Amino acid sequence: MSEGKAKRGLWTKVAVAVGIVAVLAVGGWFGFASWSRGKVRAEVEQAFAGIRAAGSKASFTDAGFDPADRAVTVSGIAIASADGSAAVKIARLVARGSEKPIDRRVTLDALDLDGVEVTLSGDAAQGGTITYAMPQVMIDRYNGPMTLIAAGEGGGAYGALRVALRQLAATTAAKVTIPETRVRMAPAGAPAMEATYTNFAAEGINAGGVRSLIIDRSTASYVLPAEGQAPPARFTLRIEGLVAAQIDTAPILLITQPGGPTGKAADAYGRIYGKVVTGPYVISQEGGPTQGGASMLMENFAIRPSAFDAARLAKFQALVTKPPLNPSAEESRRAAELVRDTIAGLSFTTVAITDAYTKDKGETGHIGLMRMDGLANGVLDGFTLERADGTTPDGGTGKIGRIAVRQLDFNQLAALAAEAQSPSPTTALVLFRVISGIEVKNLEVPYGEGDAKNEPVKIGNFSLSWGGSLGVLPSYVDFALTDVSGPIRPEDGEPFTYLINAGMKRATVSLGAKAFYDVNESTLTLAPITTEVKDAFRVVIETKLSDVPQSAFADAGGFVNGLPAIGAGPVTVTLTDLGLAKLMYAQFAKAAGVSEADYREQVVALAEGFAAEMEEGMPEMAPVGAALVSFLRNPGTLKVTAKPKGFVPLVALAAAGDPTVLLETFSFEATASAP
Repeated sequence: MSEGKAKRGLWTKVAVAVGIVAVLAVGGWFGFASWSRGKVRAEVEQAFAGIRAAGSKASFTDAGFDPADRAVTVSGIAIASADGSAAVKIARLVARGSEKPIDRRVTLDALDLDGVEVTLSGDAAQGGTITYAMPQVMIDRYNGPMTLIAAGEGGGAYGALRVALRQLAATTAAKVTIPETRVRMAPAGAPAMEATYTNFAAEGINAGGVRSLIIDRSTASYVLPAEGQAPPARFTLRIEGLVAAQIDTAPILLITQPGGPTGKAADAYGRIYGKVVTGPYVISQEGGPTQGGASMLMENFAIRPSAFDAARLAKFQALVTKPPLNPSAEESRRAAELVRDTIAGLSFTTVAITDAYTKDKGETGHIGLMRMDGLANGVLDGFTLERADGTTPDGGTGKIGRIAVRQLDFNQLAALAAEAQSPSPTTALVLFRVISGIEVKNLEVPYGEGDAKNEPVKIGNFSLSWGGSLGVLPSYVDFALTDVSGPIRPEDGEPFTYLINAGMKRATVSLGAKAFYDVNESTLTLAPITTEVKDAFRVVIETKLSDVPQSAFADAGGFVNGLPAIGAGPVTVTLTDLGLAKLMYAQFAKAAGVSEADYREQVVALAEGFAAEMEEGMPEMAPVGAALVSFLRNPGTLKVTAKPKGFVPLVALAAAGDPTVLLETFSFEATASAP
């Protein structure tokens, strides 16, 4: 919200400040030292007559000329549109260093305006009124038209803004300085918003562009209407310092055209500014939370004018301010499309906030960096959040080192939202196209009760990415969840009970999985699939499916139809002991009242007997039995590989309830190695 307010204030000030320059229509004289007071007044009156002839109302109180400074002074200026929806009042105007007009354009060394007040009403102010008050405006080296441009086009939602921007497009000035601007916006049926801008300075104004702009301080106060049982909420905003560079108002001017923007430029991105940087900002709610940050950065912000015509913006505003309580499927679809088209109309390379914080009733939160990169055509290249932490009123804490989302597609998100009320079997698959990956590092969240209340769950790293362009289903997936630690309790079951009995209060778990489809070989490789419990064990599974048709990735139906043709490939399972075997031997031996060595020998003897029986009935399983005995005697790493003897249908294998089917259709190999 703070970024939007700052942006609107910035552009309103530029438009209005330069629009005021249009009152130089009173300077259609620019004569010589011999001019008399009467001559100056007559020339000024002639210029005001030209404004009235264009359809506006215009008057002034007095006019004078100082030959030493070649300065013209006009007081009591009042200019208004024919319908009264836009009005300008200036207590005094002083134009210095004037030259004779050429082609009805005025050139001045300096222009000072005192007591400036601009009032907008009607459509241009959402049915209410908008007032700008500037005690002083100073303009250096001004060159522009003698009269207001297209004053008769001031009607409609963008009428006043259109006139101001067209005036700006026909104007050049070295610098515009406004020590203070006070704004009051009072939309019909809504609370008023008041804002103040201190030390506004714009340099290099030329043909609708501004080379640089600075505002020392911006403050605003506004009230959000009551919702439900919640009373109206008053907010205040303060921004300490704002610098903008490479500003271009041409795309905004195109939006304001009667009938809406048209032509090639309407559908192309037009850059509004190259860079905007702010200093510290604070947003506070009366009786509610306070939010702020050290700085904001916005780079290469552009719009597609056709996405922001008056009719579309009116629909978007209605959606945001008063959405349907129970929207129908059609209303949800239209809302999703409207949001999609609006986002697709925006483009930027970077939006970033540093050291953001929030405080509310004992809860605090802090984020070192929030950053969005590369938005265009409704697709965001990436979103990053770093160094976040917070506390709850009861003392709980949470931390996040980093969250990164890759390739967020708002077009697909809108499609998903449109189907939210009546999802199809393939609706969930759209999620694969909404984003292409997510990563979380160093996450720490409160967990547990009683003695474990302050024992947080920690995640060292979580990453999930996918891709491929074969269809709805991705052709590769990469998942990792490493160093997940948290408190453990007896009800968590095995193997955690052995860790608890050994005196451990926390456990650390890691998971991982990768899948890749080879379109040339029609194989789907699932490897490695890893599960590890620190100080306990690690299991790694590697397998491959054969005869996987490419059509299986087209959609959910293609996957189901392709299942009968898919064959089971070789499977390798590797079990590595990381300390669990020793814990189990020690705890079972203690329970049996024997030494650990004796208990281990008993287990090995039982395994040897089982292996002998298995070898007698199934000689090909002898290597597996021998490897198992070796692993139990000296737990290290046990590796078992099962290879299909021919084509083994995956569906039939999964449906088989008899384990002997595995022995009939697969051959087995096994090895064991010491730690």
